[in-house]
Amino acid sequence: MSSRVERFTPYAIAAGVVGVLAAAWVVTYVVAPHMGMFEDLFGRVANIRNLQRSGNIYVPFRVEAFTYPPGAILFFYPLAVVPLNDLAYLWTLLSIAALVVALALVLRRIFALTPRASAALAIWIGLVSIVVFPPVTECLAWGQTATILLLAVVLDALCVTGSSKGVLVGLATALKVYPGAIIILWMVRREWRAASTAVVSGAAPTLAAWVIWPSSMQEFVKTMLLGHKELSHFAGGATVRASSSLASFFSRAPFHVGFLSTGAELLVCVIVLAVALWGSHHLWLGGFALSSMVVALLGSVIATPVAWDHYFSFVPLLLVIPFEIGFADIFGRACVGAALVMMAPWYRLRRPTPGSLWATVWTFTSRNALLLASLAVLATALGSTLQRRQAAQRQPVFTASREIVDS
Repeated sequence: MSSRVERFTPYAIAAGVVGVLAAAWVVTYVVAPHMGMFEDLFGRVANIRNLQRSGNIYVPFRVEAFTYPPGAILFFYPLAVVPLNDLAYLWTLLSIAALVVALALVLRRIFALTPRASAALAIWIGLVSIVVFPPVTECLAWGQTATILLLAVVLDALCVTGSSKGVLVGLATALKVYPGAIIILWMVRREWRAASTAVVSGAAPTLAAWVIWPSSMQEFVKTMLLGHKELSHFAGGATVRASSSLASFFSRAPFHVGFLSTGAELLVCVIVLAVALWGSHHLWLGGFALSSMVVALLGSVIATPVAWDHYFSFVPLLLVIPFEIGFADIFGRACVGAALVMMAPWYRLRRPTPGSLWATVWTFTSRNALLLASLAVLATALGSTLQRRQAAQRQPVFTASREIVDS
């Protein structure tokens, strides 16, 4: 049977590649015009061209402003070279390919598949994910980076060993903050070499940007970090309505903007992130590397100041976790439940519906669905870990001397 499956695997891969090319075309020319219109992608191109003219990428700070750290400039700079007519399709193709490769690596690890079998399965799971998971669809339609970051994290956290472990996570953290949770996790595990490599690789593009564009670096430190301009840029409006971060939760009904001070919001986020990393660490100690990585990412995402839906583009991995940890485990079931929640198109359902009690409840649910599902996953990861520890403590310990006495 396995030989028969292997015989058809090349055909599945070939058909899947055609499917990926077609899916990239559909997203680019059919889906995106009605969703994100690649505003984030073209916004980065505009940022780079502004940098080429003025030398300061953070001025002016308007709609589609550059809210990334200075190290990210080097990542986006090549976009200005690609013809705009081809950029959207090529970026979509790259993003889908990153998702497929990440899935293939995970599937091969969990199911011990051959490279060809894991590639074939990953291609088709990736194509289905584009259709059934709106966070993935939004990532593609807006021209975002989530699947590329996911590939970097999967490679570094699950595959790479030796002295190069940490390079990709460091570069990903230089682009966006939330992959940095993996660095903290390595520190907790006392994997000092991987953590230090990640810090150095993340600092390198930042220092390079400082040397090449000093005014941009000065502006970032002065107004973005010390002046909190990035946080104020996302305060209110769409952030309150659509962000799934803990900070945004306390800025909308039944709370309001300013309900918590900046310090209190930071404290809540740090506590939740610490709990997530504790659960992640103990999952890793139990031999559940994939579960550990996903829990760390999930905790980091909701602890960021802003968590758009496309931040959850790793959602397909939630359906793989039960195969690693077991379907009987409450954590595995919570992952399936969270994946089902993330199949709903919440971006279309978040509408202000004042009036009846039902409308109020619906508004609360639609705006907080991803956050609540994520918190459920983190809570069950913690509970599952505690249950396993208690079960291990209750098991009798037989020493060699006791075995001799009993005999």
